[in-house]
Amino acid sequence: MAKITDDFLAVIGGLLEIYGQQASTVKVNIYWSTLGQYPIQSLKAAANAWVRKSQFMPKPADLIKLMGGSSNHLSPDEAWSIAILASDETNTVVWTNEIAKAWAQAEIVYRNGDKIGARRTFIDAYERMVDESMMYGRAIEVFVSQGSDKAKRADAINHAVFTGLLTQERANHYLPKPENTFAMLECKTEQGASSKSMMHIASIKQMLKTGRACVAES
Repeated sequence: MAKITDDFLAVIGGLLEIYGQQASTVKVNIYWSTLGQYPIQSLKAAANAWVRKSQFMPKPADLIKLMGGSSNHLSPDEAWSIAILASDETNTVVWTNEIAKAWAQAEIVYRNGDKIGARRTFIDAYERMVDESMMYGRAIEVFVSQGSDKAKRADAINHAVFTGLLTQERANHYLPKPENTFAMLECKTEQGASSKSMMHIASIKQMLKTGRACVAES
């Protein structure tokens, strides 16, 4: 472990002094081991924000929360609504390490038919794991467990983008590539279609060509 910096000691020492607590080697080392990896400016800002709102000495987790360490962790209820999707192998699940590990503990209870007990087991495990991740300053890792149903997969990926779990760039790796609209129309025409359908297709093709021309001219 790196040596405790003077800037870090100034922040923690200042907090201890403000809240009338005595410094100890054990106490300072605990704060350093959990907060030492954060930028000192972020820590100073969190400490100042805490002093303005609380009359009590902050725990490491309190400062981590103010620095954004827990901002992307879902609530237990939100996490459960995602985890339960894993009970069906056709579903694609976009989840975090904490959700996946908590589900691994709850799944046995769920498979035995006790859904209420499974939810309780999940929430207890999830809250414990989130607290641990916050305490050690672990970054939130999101990964995708792909199900067998492709339609459900696209819905799950798009929903994850909407909720902020996935970036669009990362989501594109799991989504089908856009199809060639002209090729689709040509194929449909060649396979045979009613006059009305062909007229409709022709109008769409003309619209697309006009749009393409406009883009090229602009």
